[in-house]
Amino acid sequence: MFVVVLVLGILGVQVLIWIPIIFWFRRRSRAAAAQLTTDLESEGVVRGPEKGVYRGATAPGYPMVSNNGLIALSGRRLLFRTLTGKAFEIPVASIRGVRLAKAFKGAVVGGREHLVVQTADGEVGFFVTDNPAWVAALTPAARR
Repeated sequence: MFVVVLVLGILGVQVLIWIPIIFWFRRRSRAAAAQLTTDLESEGVVRGPEKGVYRGATAPGYPMVSNNGLIALSGRRLLFRTLTGKAFEIPVASIRGVRLAKAFKGAVVGGREHLVVQTADGEVGFFVTDNPAWVAALTPAARR
């Protein structure tokens, strides 16, 4: 009986901790989506915004830490906004190529392929839900 009470107590504490965190992340996600939409309003949106995961970069000037967020492509830039509010962009003019890779920066994630955007300075990796659609959207940008 003691074990059951202990387990229920631990579960109760976990619920009290995680429920506010989940609500906070959902609120941040909605705010990030609104900000991204506002940022891209005057530009023609080619793809997105949609959920994505930033996986790092070999190019200088990009964050070192992977992060969840929203990704969108306009006629002028590829924009990623994290749930914590940071944003970075890759100008379409600097995109040299796009490829899919099982491994990126030495990391392999079970069954997922990285969308790798190649620039003159290096590569930037993402996880997106529809890799072929993103490759199709980014390929014309790489040919310019």
